[in-house]
Amino acid sequence: MLVFIVPIKSEQVSTNWKVFSVLVDRTLRSICNQTSEDFRVIAVCHEIPPVDFTHDKLEFLQVDFDPPTDDMIARTTPQEADPKHYRNAAKEADKARKIKAGMERSKAYDPDYIMVVDADDCIHNGLAQFASDAKDKPAGWFIKKGYIYNEGSNLIFLNKNTFNVLCGTCLIVRADLAPQLVNEKGELPVFSHEWEALPTGESLKPLPFAGAIYSIGNTENYCSTPEAVKKMNSYPIFSKSFVENVVRKMAKYRLKLVTPGFRERFGLERLELEAAVAQTQEA
Repeated sequence: MLVFIVPIKSEQVSTNWKVFSVLVDRTLRSICNQTSEDFRVIAVCHEIPPVDFTHDKLEFLQVDFDPPTDDMIARTTPQEADPKHYRNAAKEADKARKIKAGMERSKAYDPDYIMVVDADDCIHNGLAQFASDAKDKPAGWFIKKGYIYNEGSNLIFLNKNTFNVLCGTCLIVRADLAPQLVNEKGELPVFSHEWEALPTGESLKPLPFAGAIYSIGNTENYCSTPEAVKKMNSYPIFSKSFVENVVRKMAKYRLKLVTPGFRERFGLERLELEAAVAQTQEA
Protein backbone atom coordinates (compact mmCIF):
# COMPACT_ATOMS: atom_id res chain seq x y z
CA MET A 1 0.00 0.00 0.00
CA LEU A 2 1.04 3.58 -0.72
CA VAL A 3 -0.03 6.22 1.81
CA PHE A 4 -0.15 9.81 0.60
CA ILE A 5 0.38 12.46 3.29
CA VAL A 6 -0.92 15.94 2.50
CA PRO A 7 0.19 18.68 4.95
CA ILE A 8 -2.36 21.52 4.87
CA LYS A 9 -1.49 24.95 6.24
CA SER A 10 -3.74 26.70 8.72
CA GLU A 11 -6.41 29.19 7.74
CA GLN A 12 -4.54 31.60 10.03
CA VAL A 13 -1.54 31.73 7.68
CA SER A 14 -3.42 31.43 4.39
CA THR A 15 -3.47 34.41 2.06
CA ASN A 16 -6.97 33.49 0.91
CA TRP A 17 -8.60 30.47 2.58
CA LYS A 18 -11.28 30.20 -0.11
CA VAL A 19 -8.71 30.05 -2.91
CA PHE A 20 -6.52 27.65 -0.96
CA SER A 21 -9.47 25.34 -0.30
CA VAL A 22 -10.20 25.19 -4.04
CA LEU A 23 -6.58 24.13 -4.62
CA VAL A 24 -6.75 21.53 -1.84
CA ASP A 25 -9.98 20.12 -3.28
CA ARG A 26 -8.29 19.59 -6.65
CA THR A 27 -5.22 18.00 -5.06
CA LEU A 28 -7.32 15.50 -3.12
CA ARG A 29 -9.29 14.62 -6.27
CA SER A 30 -6.03 14.18 -8.17
CA ILE A 31 -4.59 11.82 -5.56
CA CYS A 32 -7.76 9.74 -5.31
CA ASN A 33 -7.83 9.36 -9.10
CA GLN A 34 -5.39 6.43 -8.78
CA THR A 35 -5.90 3.44 -11.08
CA SER A 36 -5.19 1.12 -8.13
CA GLU A 37 -7.23 0.86 -4.94
CA ASP A 38 -4.11 0.10 -2.89
CA PHE A 39 -3.66 3.53 -1.32
CA ARG A 40 -4.79 5.83 1.49
CA VAL A 41 -4.74 9.62 1.83
CA ILE A 42 -4.06 11.34 5.15
CA ALA A 43 -4.67 15.10 4.97
CA VAL A 44 -3.08 16.69 8.05
CA CYS A 45 -4.44 20.05 9.12
CA HIS A 46 -5.46 22.45 11.86
CA GLU A 47 -8.81 23.42 10.32
CA ILE A 48 -10.46 21.09 7.80
CA PRO A 49 -10.79 23.14 4.61
CA PRO A 50 -14.31 23.50 3.17
CA VAL A 51 -13.87 21.10 0.25
CA ASP A 52 -16.71 19.39 -1.62
CA PHE A 53 -14.77 16.20 -2.29
CA THR A 54 -15.12 13.03 -0.19
CA HIS A 55 -13.63 9.58 -0.76
CA ASP A 56 -13.51 6.35 1.21
CA LYS A 57 -9.69 6.37 0.99
CA LEU A 58 -9.40 9.92 2.37
CA GLU A 59 -9.25 11.04 6.00
CA PHE A 60 -8.49 14.33 7.72
CA LEU A 61 -6.17 14.30 10.72
CA GLN A 62 -6.41 17.46 12.83
CA VAL A 63 -3.34 18.38 14.87
CA ASP A 64 -3.42 20.07 18.27
CA PHE A 65 -0.19 22.09 18.15
CA ASP A 66 -0.39 25.81 17.39
CA PRO A 67 0.11 27.07 13.84
CA PRO A 68 2.91 29.58 13.23
CA THR A 69 1.96 33.11 14.24
CA ASP A 70 2.67 36.23 12.19
CA ASP A 71 5.34 37.13 14.74
CA MET A 72 7.05 33.74 14.40
CA ILE A 73 6.96 33.99 10.61
CA ALA A 74 8.43 37.50 10.75
CA ARG A 75 11.20 36.46 13.17
CA THR A 76 12.38 33.25 11.50
CA THR A 77 14.93 33.55 8.75
CA PRO A 78 14.86 31.42 5.60
CA GLN A 79 16.56 28.04 5.70
CA GLU A 80 20.34 28.46 5.63
CA ALA A 81 20.64 25.77 2.96
CA ASP A 82 18.20 27.61 0.71
CA PRO A 83 20.28 29.59 -1.83
CA LYS A 84 17.34 31.72 -2.98
CA HIS A 85 16.18 32.59 0.56
CA TYR A 86 12.45 32.36 -0.10
CA ARG A 87 11.49 29.56 2.32
CA ASN A 88 10.39 30.53 5.79
CA ALA A 89 11.60 28.36 8.66
CA ALA A 90 8.42 28.71 10.75
CA LYS A 91 6.19 27.66 7.86
CA GLU A 92 8.53 24.80 6.98
CA ALA A 93 8.51 23.60 10.61
CA ASP A 94 4.71 23.56 10.65
CA LYS A 95 4.74 21.49 7.46
CA ALA A 96 7.35 19.09 8.88
CA ARG A 97 5.35 18.53 12.08
CA LYS A 98 2.25 17.73 10.07
CA ILE A 99 4.18 15.28 7.91
CA LYS A 100 5.51 13.59 11.04
CA ALA A 101 1.96 13.34 12.45
CA GLY A 102 0.79 11.86 9.16
CA MET A 103 3.56 9.27 9.23
CA GLU A 104 2.57 8.26 12.74
CA ARG A 105 -1.07 7.89 11.70
CA SER A 106 -0.07 5.90 8.60
CA LYS A 107 1.19 3.06 10.80
CA ALA A 108 -2.44 2.02 11.28
CA TYR A 109 -2.46 0.92 7.63
CA ASP A 110 0.92 -0.85 7.64
CA PRO A 111 1.92 0.80 4.34
CA ASP A 112 4.75 -0.27 2.10
CA TYR A 113 5.49 3.28 0.96
CA ILE A 114 4.89 6.90 1.96
CA MET A 115 4.59 9.91 -0.35
CA VAL A 116 4.21 13.53 0.73
CA VAL A 117 2.04 15.62 -1.60
CA ASP A 118 1.90 19.39 -1.31
CA ALA A 119 -1.67 20.64 -0.92
CA ASP A 120 -1.77 22.50 -4.25
CA ASP A 121 -0.03 19.96 -6.53
CA CYS A 122 -1.32 17.14 -8.74
CA ILE A 123 0.06 13.63 -9.26
CA HIS A 124 0.07 10.89 -11.89
CA ASN A 125 -2.78 8.42 -11.48
CA GLY A 126 -0.48 5.41 -11.80
CA LEU A 127 1.72 5.95 -8.73
CA ALA A 128 -0.12 3.56 -6.40
CA GLN A 129 -0.11 0.81 -9.01
CA PHE A 130 3.58 1.39 -9.71
CA ALA A 131 4.45 1.08 -6.01
CA SER A 132 2.31 -2.06 -5.67
CA ASP A 133 4.04 -3.69 -8.63
CA ALA A 134 7.57 -2.99 -7.32
CA LYS A 135 9.61 -6.14 -6.81
CA ASP A 136 12.00 -6.66 -3.88
CA LYS A 137 10.73 -3.54 -2.07
CA PRO A 138 13.40 -0.96 -3.07
CA ALA A 139 14.06 2.00 -0.79
CA GLY A 140 11.95 4.21 -3.02
CA TRP A 141 11.97 6.63 -5.92
CA PHE A 142 12.52 10.33 -6.54
CA ILE A 143 10.63 12.17 -9.26
CA LYS A 144 13.34 13.35 -11.59
CA LYS A 145 10.89 14.36 -14.33
CA GLY A 146 7.84 16.43 -13.52
CA TYR A 147 5.75 19.32 -14.74
CA ILE A 148 5.66 23.00 -13.78
CA TYR A 149 2.23 24.54 -14.28
CA ASN A 150 1.32 28.21 -14.13
CA GLU A 151 -2.33 28.23 -13.07
CA GLY A 152 -4.78 28.99 -15.87
CA SER A 153 -2.41 28.23 -18.74
CA ASN A 154 -3.00 25.80 -21.61
CA LEU A 155 0.73 25.10 -21.70
CA ILE A 156 2.92 23.26 -19.21
CA PHE A 157 6.68 22.86 -18.77
CA LEU A 158 8.29 19.44 -18.39
CA ASN A 159 11.34 19.58 -16.13
CA LYS A 160 13.47 16.69 -17.36
CA ASN A 161 16.16 16.44 -14.70
CA THR A 162 15.71 18.37 -11.45
CA PHE A 163 12.04 18.24 -10.48
CA ASN A 164 12.88 16.80 -7.04
CA VAL A 165 14.94 19.89 -6.23
CA LEU A 166 12.12 22.27 -7.11
CA CYS A 167 9.04 20.60 -5.69
CA GLY A 168 8.22 18.82 -2.43
CA THR A 169 5.85 16.42 -4.19
CA CYS A 170 8.68 14.25 -5.40
CA LEU A 171 9.50 11.27 -3.15
CA ILE A 172 8.04 7.81 -2.69
CA VAL A 173 9.93 6.23 0.20
CA ARG A 174 9.60 2.88 1.94
CA ALA A 175 7.63 3.36 5.14
CA ASP A 176 10.39 2.17 7.47
CA LEU A 177 12.79 4.71 5.96
CA ALA A 178 10.42 7.67 5.60
CA PRO A 179 10.86 9.21 9.10
CA GLN A 180 14.36 10.39 8.22
CA LEU A 181 12.86 12.79 5.66
CA VAL A 182 11.96 15.04 8.60
CA ASN A 183 15.15 16.51 10.07
CA GLU A 184 14.70 17.41 13.75
CA LYS A 185 18.33 18.13 14.59
CA GLY A 186 18.06 21.91 14.28
CA GLU A 187 16.06 24.42 16.30
CA LEU A 188 13.06 23.82 14.03
CA PRO A 189 12.17 20.62 12.14
CA VAL A 190 12.26 20.65 8.35
CA PHE A 191 11.10 18.25 5.65
CA SER A 192 13.85 17.67 3.08
CA HIS A 193 12.93 16.44 -0.39
CA GLU A 194 16.04 16.84 -2.56
CA TRP A 195 17.29 13.33 -1.79
CA GLU A 196 18.54 10.87 -4.38
CA ALA A 197 20.11 8.87 -1.55
CA LEU A 198 18.77 8.86 2.00
CA PRO A 199 20.86 9.98 5.01
CA THR A 200 21.22 6.33 6.07
CA GLY A 201 22.74 5.49 2.69
CA GLU A 202 19.90 3.82 0.77
CA SER A 203 19.73 4.96 -2.85
CA LEU A 204 16.46 6.09 -4.38
CA LYS A 205 15.69 5.27 -7.99
CA PRO A 206 14.47 7.85 -10.49
CA LEU A 207 10.79 7.30 -11.23
CA PRO A 208 10.67 6.12 -14.87
CA PHE A 209 7.95 8.60 -15.84
CA ALA A 210 6.90 12.16 -15.02
CA GLY A 211 5.07 11.74 -11.73
CA ALA A 212 3.74 15.09 -10.52
CA ILE A 213 2.74 18.65 -11.36
CA TYR A 214 4.10 21.60 -9.39
CA SER A 215 1.51 24.38 -9.31
CA ILE A 216 2.94 27.91 -9.37
CA GLY A 217 1.51 31.39 -9.54
CA ASN A 218 -1.58 30.45 -7.53
CA THR A 219 -0.99 33.01 -4.69
CA GLU A 220 -1.09 30.29 -1.99
CA ASN A 221 2.24 28.48 -2.45
CA TYR A 222 4.48 31.08 -0.84
CA CYS A 223 7.55 29.64 -2.57
CA SER A 224 5.98 30.15 -6.00
CA THR A 225 3.77 33.20 -5.80
CA PRO A 226 4.19 35.56 -8.75
CA GLU A 227 6.49 37.64 -6.53
CA ALA A 228 8.66 34.66 -5.55
CA VAL A 229 8.89 33.43 -9.13
CA LYS A 230 9.95 36.92 -10.18
CA LYS A 231 12.59 36.95 -7.42
CA MET A 232 14.00 33.59 -8.52
CA ASN A 233 14.34 34.91 -12.06
CA SER A 234 15.44 38.48 -11.34
CA TYR A 235 18.32 38.87 -13.78
CA PRO A 236 18.91 42.15 -15.69
CA ILE A 237 17.71 41.59 -19.26
CA PHE A 238 20.45 40.70 -21.76
CA SER A 239 23.04 40.49 -19.00
CA LYS A 240 25.35 37.47 -18.87
CA SER A 241 23.30 36.07 -15.97
CA PHE A 242 20.08 36.54 -17.96
CA VAL A 243 21.45 34.68 -21.00
CA GLU A 244 22.89 31.88 -18.85
CA ASN A 245 19.52 31.53 -17.09
CA VAL A 246 17.68 31.21 -20.42
CA VAL A 247 20.16 28.59 -21.67
CA ARG A 248 19.83 26.58 -18.45
CA LYS A 249 16.05 26.59 -18.71
CA MET A 250 16.09 25.53 -22.37
CA ALA A 251 18.23 22.54 -21.38
CA LYS A 252 15.99 21.57 -18.45
CA TYR A 253 12.50 22.24 -19.76
CA ARG A 254 10.25 21.19 -22.60
CA LEU A 255 7.03 23.04 -23.40
CA LYS A 256 3.92 20.90 -23.86
CA LEU A 257 0.23 21.47 -24.57
CA VAL A 258 -2.20 20.59 -21.77
CA THR A 259 -4.58 18.17 -23.48
CA PRO A 260 -7.82 16.70 -22.06
CA GLY A 261 -6.07 13.33 -21.72
CA PHE A 262 -3.24 14.95 -19.78
CA ARG A 263 -5.68 16.68 -17.44
CA GLU A 264 -7.45 13.38 -16.80
CA ARG A 265 -4.21 11.48 -16.11
CA PHE A 266 -3.07 14.01 -13.50
CA GLY A 267 -6.44 15.26 -12.27
CA LEU A 268 -5.44 18.74 -13.39
CA GLU A 269 -8.83 20.39 -13.30
CA ARG A 270 -9.06 23.93 -14.62
CA LEU A 271 -9.77 26.15 -11.63
CA GLU A 272 -11.69 29.40 -11.45
CA LEU A 273 -9.43 31.04 -8.89
CA GLU A 274 -10.49 34.56 -9.83
CA ALA A 275 -14.09 33.61 -9.06
CA ALA A 276 -13.00 32.30 -5.65
CA VAL A 277 -11.21 35.59 -4.96
CA ALA A 278 -14.31 37.53 -6.01
CA GLN A 279 -16.51 35.47 -3.69
CA THR A 280 -14.17 36.24 -0.81
CA GLN A 281 -14.27 39.96 -1.54
CA GLU A 282 -18.07 39.94 -1.74
CA ALA A 283 -18.28 38.17 1.60
